[in-house]
Amino acid sequence: MKYTTELQINQPTRVVFNHLTDLAQWWPEDFEGEALRPGNEFVLKTGDGHYSKNKVTEYLPDQKLVWLTTESLRKADNFDWTGTYMSFELTPKDDQTLVSFTYDGPVLENEKDRLAQICDLTLKVLFYNFIESFRASITVNQSPQRVFDCLTREVAKWWGGPDLTGNTTRLNDEFIINHPGAHYSKQRLIEVIPDRKLVWLVTESKMNWLKNDQQEWQNTKMSFEINTAGDQTTVHFTHHGLVPEKECYALCAEGWTTVIRDYLFHLITEDKPHF
Repeated sequence: MKYTTELQINQPTRVVFNHLTDLAQWWPEDFEGEALRPGNEFVLKTGDGHYSKNKVTEYLPDQKLVWLTTESLRKADNFDWTGTYMSFELTPKDDQTLVSFTYDGPVLENEKDRLAQICDLTLKVLFYNFIESFRASITVNQSPQRVFDCLTREVAKWWGGPDLTGNTTRLNDEFIINHPGAHYSKQRLIEVIPDRKLVWLVTESKMNWLKNDQQEWQNTKMSFEINTAGDQTTVHFTHHGLVPEKECYALCAEGWTTVIRDYLFHLITEDKPHF
């Protein structure tokens, strides 16, 4: 069966292709392997029951990416989709890009609708949220240890202030930001890699000033990735799911820009808390 779905993205093809190759960040299964390059092999899996080994067969920068499934197994029913091709083709449209994703391989008769749903979810939700979500970065002349310490132990000094309660340092810690009458959100730490990466999941939210959906932040994620080059450390912040279609996007993007590039930056570089 061949199923194709399309999505238009407000980004140039170069940016879209670079994000496509960063499969570990948006593909719905766990990714094992190196960054996608011509001939590279990688594994996609979900727990112990869903596994595939894949190989990049076409790699045309800014144009096309294809991989072939060379081994596969779904233990629940021994379904095997070896020989399947997954392809992404990019077509420039002014400053935008049309992305076409095609699954070309075996499908059980009773799973055709489910396959279409999964393909649509993968491209139109997971990839779209990854590439269009709000981002902000800062570079400082500080160690990654200092940066990570500010991101975990000193959150109240750059975000939340006295309205922050809870714990912010360890895996599964939870904390709440509550500005009465304006903003409430509860975050759980779902990934903590010292001096490298931190991810929060928003498990509850309410923004009183929104008209349509006051829980827009719920189930979104905030990630902080730390990279070093020489004596400098860069923090890449992404609010995954905070996309332009959200009612809160404009004000939240403005707020995050100030929080990351002003409050967090000055705390790291000058030990100057905002609160």
